[in-house]
Amino acid sequence: MNDLDALRRLLETADAVIFDFDNVIVDSEPYHFAAYSAVFAKRGHSIDRAEYWLEWTSRGGGAESEIRRYNLSLDPAAVRAEKDPIYAEYCRSGAIKPFPEAVGVIDAFGRLGLKLAIASGSYKEDIRAILHANGLEDRFSAIVGKDNIEKCKPHPGTYLVAAKKLGLAPRRCLAIEDAEKGVKSARAAGMRVILIETAITRELGLGGADLKLSSLAQLGGLLGKIVDAG
Repeated sequence: MNDLDALRRLLETADAVIFDFDNVIVDSEPYHFAAYSAVFAKRGHSIDRAEYWLEWTSRGGGAESEIRRYNLSLDPAAVRAEKDPIYAEYCRSGAIKPFPEAVGVIDAFGRLGLKLAIASGSYKEDIRAILHANGLEDRFSAIVGKDNIEKCKPHPGTYLVAAKKLGLAPRRCLAIEDAEKGVKSARAAGMRVILIETAITRELGLGGADLKLSSLAQLGGLLGKIVDAG
């Protein structure tokens, strides 16, 4: 089955699309990296950029994993507490922008009559600040961040809460992800998953997704054909 037919089949069973946020809708990971780098640098440790994309962004290890791998005598909660306001300022400043193709993808799903939501490992306030700064806050019926989520991705809670807020069964929701932790989370929630590959995940050969695409641009192109076909 080609990618266009596979996408059509996924959309036949979907009433909503739930997006991951960081590195799917917006190019925010460099700002997370910058904020964490500043905090660790004050403590005499340098984060490797390539390792960050693999261990933090894709696998979801976070500060705990960095501290464990390098045997650092640091409290991950204290690291995050110092990082969060640095990143929040980036969000409020308007520095963080959506990927050029993301708005077209969002609008195409909307034209197909699907509800839209966000299920993210970032704080809801930060997500809303970025959306507001870029005029996208009215596109989504539900936004779920890590606020009050007992166990974040790769656990299913974030996606389950998003489906509940939409008033839909998880099996009627299609997740858009870019990372290993996100694919596992959405699958555990009982959702179908489209994986948008990055340079790192392409090398990892991640499994578990119902459809694997090379870029947002490819997804946008496929959606354009479906929209045009009526």
